[in-house]
Amino acid sequence: MRVAAYQAPYLPFGSWDAVNLIASQLIACESAGVELLCCPEAIIGGLAHESAGQSPRDVALTVDELQRLVAPLASSPVASVIGFTERGSDDAVYSSAALLADGDVRTVYRKVYPGYRTVVSAGTDLPVVTLGDTPLGMMICNDIWYVEPARLLAAKGAALIAVPTNSGHVKVDAPTGRLRSRGETLPVARAVENTVTLVVADIVGEQDGRRALGCSRIVDPDGRVLAEAQADGAGLVVADVEPRRRPHDPRGWDGHLNPDVSGEYAALLGPP
Repeated sequence: MRVAAYQAPYLPFGSWDAVNLIASQLIACESAGVELLCCPEAIIGGLAHESAGQSPRDVALTVDELQRLVAPLASSPVASVIGFTERGSDDAVYSSAALLADGDVRTVYRKVYPGYRTVVSAGTDLPVVTLGDTPLGMMICNDIWYVEPARLLAAKGAALIAVPTNSGHVKVDAPTGRLRSRGETLPVARAVENTVTLVVADIVGEQDGRRALGCSRIVDPDGRVLAEAQADGAGLVVADVEPRRRPHDPRGWDGHLNPDVSGEYAALLGPP
């Protein structure tokens, strides 16, 4: 299965230009034989920097509104994972990713770990859907710092996890070494721990005094980086990946064999 990550330019908050940008990338993907394109977190509308006074509500869309907005993309034979800020029926806002396939929004995933200082609510579901013959799950940005989402998706059979990401948080004059290192290595950790392929799509460039890191990459179940973006340019990252889940390897999943260790680990999670 051929997949792609779109490393998109860092657009101004409130911009809807990404729809046209994604459309051009889908054309390129179709020519390259790509079956799935992963786009960054909040590529539609942009990610609000709440500490600077921006509000996620200003760009939040219902799923119906999103579907109308991305209608020009629906005719593509290439499936796409598209990040946006969702306004739920409960009036809460979520950082979400929609899977657009076969001319329709197949499913919407809500980020389960949105962070500590945000009005964005946490999602609760980790769906796995079948794209062709490939079981597909989704995580978003900060989710990759946690072991639970990828492990749950793998336990549900996911062979491929799309990870829309938005690294546009760093002030232009701030050091980026530690964050860049995590952006490069956390996908490897999650891939190896769970024997899955990760497709990470980030943004790149500078906007309003902030810098994005451009850590888009595709990582296979052995932790090999099959393809990665340059840290200073937008564009597609393309690779051929395993479309089905490998036979289960119990290592890393069978901690219960030493209950003293697994019990001490479980205690870290707090009371049930």
